[in-house]
Amino acid sequence: MNCLIVDDEPIAIKVIESHLKEFKDLKLIAKCRSAIQAFEILEKEAIDIIFLDIEMPKLDGFSFLKSLKNPPMVIVTTAHRDFALEGFELDVVDYLLKPISLERIMQAIRKAKRLKIEKDSPLNSSQIVQPEFSSYIFIRSERENIKVELQSIFYIESLKNHVKIITQNDTYITLVSIGKMEDKLPRDIFMRVHRSYLVNLHHIENYSNTDLVIKRKSIPLGNLYKQKVLALLEKKQI
Repeated sequence: MNCLIVDDEPIAIKVIESHLKEFKDLKLIAKCRSAIQAFEILEKEAIDIIFLDIEMPKLDGFSFLKSLKNPPMVIVTTAHRDFALEGFELDVVDYLLKPISLERIMQAIRKAKRLKIEKDSPLNSSQIVQPEFSSYIFIRSERENIKVELQSIFYIESLKNHVKIITQNDTYITLVSIGKMEDKLPRDIFMRVHRSYLVNLHHIENYSNTDLVIKRKSIPLGNLYKQKVLALLEKKQI
């Protein structure tokens, strides 16, 4: 995967560059000291991952990210904790605090690789070999194993290492990652639309280029999933 570092601190650039040398399947295309320089690189090169600082002269990292129509995957690199919520609302892959350790950057790159595999998978779910799924699952909630019919699930929201499952009649919280939850559900019914949301396609009431609505809940379309989601939904149009 092609990488781009955008940071106005030379020392920070050197640290990230040193870490990236440990990964044979990553190629550092360029190092930019400003968002303006990064714009120029993106016009010329195919970039998969941007390591993006937030506080930079003239144009900050998040303003730069918002200006991109189809941004690559972004791993935020900053000395400030205060911007984490905004970062994840912008669907960044990870949020790394400086000084950045090799172990921490490995975790972020692992996430990026998994997301790239998901993004590059075929749009037509019928082309994917599906395991056999039951019409229900059991979830562990409040010390009980509760049977939940798949058709009753509206959407699933990530809460770090837990998920919140919203159904027709109840809401459950269980200790499982959204990635593992996604693996247990049939892909022709459930689709990842954001790093924090998995939705039941049958319950989508309306959608736009930025979000979709299920039972009056507006669910954002993440940059990494948007193209795939919109392509699938457009096939349903008449």
